[in-house]
Amino acid sequence: MDRSRDIKKTNVDFSSSRNAEGELISGGITGIVELLDDGTALKAPFPGCEIENHILDIAKEADIYRRVRPHKRLVRMLDHCREGLKLEYMKNGDLKTYLQSQKSISTDIKLKWAYQRVIHCDIKPRNLLLDTTFDIKIIDLSGSSVDGSKPASGEGNRFFLPRHWKDQPTVATDLFALGSTLYEIFRGGSPYEEVPSDKVERLFTQKEFPGVSYIPCGQIIQRCWLSQFGSATDVKTAILDIISRKTNAGCN
Repeated sequence: MDRSRDIKKTNVDFSSSRNAEGELISGGITGIVELLDDGTALKAPFPGCEIENHILDIAKEADIYRRVRPHKRLVRMLDHCREGLKLEYMKNGDLKTYLQSQKSISTDIKLKWAYQRVIHCDIKPRNLLLDTTFDIKIIDLSGSSVDGSKPASGEGNRFFLPRHWKDQPTVATDLFALGSTLYEIFRGGSPYEEVPSDKVERLFTQKEFPGVSYIPCGQIIQRCWLSQFGSATDVKTAILDIISRKTNAGCN
């Protein structure tokens, strides 16, 4: 079951439940994201009866940012307090929206995104932002598992490695979601996008996946789905090999 929520698609009147500090631009089950006047983004806890839990989830996200420290693949954290998490703003938006809005994207750019890439627990194009040079940065760490802690979020159906819903996330579950994310990068849509969610779960359980033989990273995607990689580093190495072979072929 996909637990994520797009704030833009709800009918909740947030103006009556909290004092907005900026323009509402996005959000999810844990927080609401606003663009502030100073050009930064504020992730504030989702209002309602669960707000204290959301405050704790955002605090955990801040802790992850501090542990990882500044990294070129993470959106930069600027500040954190009980009111929320202040982050740098990525004006090019999320990868999923960009993929949907572009008629044609070069294979070279897609391979770059595939190469760029804590157990996140919710890897998907919606949680990957594009900076000013269209490089990927990861967001939404509030649901992540830290030191074996229970995650506050989970993967959507098309990114979910079949298992009991109470099972803790692992490297394998993240890599399965990464496989589906790579599929969406190259195909422009999620695996089995037109198939009902309950049927997708059955297909994945039976290890029946969409065809990928015609996709540049098809074999890598298949191996992610089949849990044949031991780490994200292994995936990255495999993608780099494809990029190197493509570059060498272009030089001949």
